[in-house]
Amino acid sequence: MLKKLLVLGAAFFMLLNTGVKAQYTEYGQNYVKLQFVQPLGEYQDYYNSGFGAEYGRMFQFNMDFADGLIIPGLDITFIQTTFNTGKDHVYFGDDNLKTEGGLIWNLGVKLGPMVTFGLTEGLLADFSIQYAPTVIFGFRKGPVEDMVLTGQLPYDTKSASSVSFAHRVSIKGDIRYAHFLFGLEFLLGGTTFHYGHDIVPAYTNTVDASGNTVRTYTPRDEKDMGLGTLLLNFGFTF
Repeated sequence: MLKKLLVLGAAFFMLLNTGVKAQYTEYGQNYVKLQFVQPLGEYQDYYNSGFGAEYGRMFQFNMDFADGLIIPGLDITFIQTTFNTGKDHVYFGDDNLKTEGGLIWNLGVKLGPMVTFGLTEGLLADFSIQYAPTVIFGFRKGPVEDMVLTGQLPYDTKSASSVSFAHRVSIKGDIRYAHFLFGLEFLLGGTTFHYGHDIVPAYTNTVDASGNTVRTYTPRDEKDMGLGTLLLNFGFTF
């Protein structure tokens, strides 16, 4: 075992000292990316897969490590936008209590440290962690409040829109060759939608005079939701 560890250590040391230098440019490089957007977790329960785009710049510091194999920098995304259409979501197992369709549009910026690794001649790997403040525009349909409160079936629906804000974090890795790149990104965070109309089914429990628990449905205008997202990036630098 010790012999194997020594061999692996020697190989790693040789890699650091003989590896291909990461591509260094004094002022960095711009990038444009097209994105396939896949909601995760609860986000996926309400919205379909979508698409997005972003424009930014990679700034590389005038320093390197491991004989040029590793170069630190700063990744700034000047604008990122993603779009997903909504899907119907049933609440409490009752097909009458649901929100329907709609869309969600995310618009934000990102900023954080990055590091570039030289892999082979012309092949680079970029990794970054960014803070990603995001404005979220949402639109959905839900049951009419008065009909829910009085139990008039089937419920009519009404539309409502929301503008909210999210503190998100981006964890991203890209592979670059020449001016082309592709990679994966995870966006983590959540928000509270304020729809302005009571379209989100909720309920309260009360106890009647006989001691029985009575559930009363009371639509509300807020919905807390996680916004975990997987993005597949394809683009180029210039």
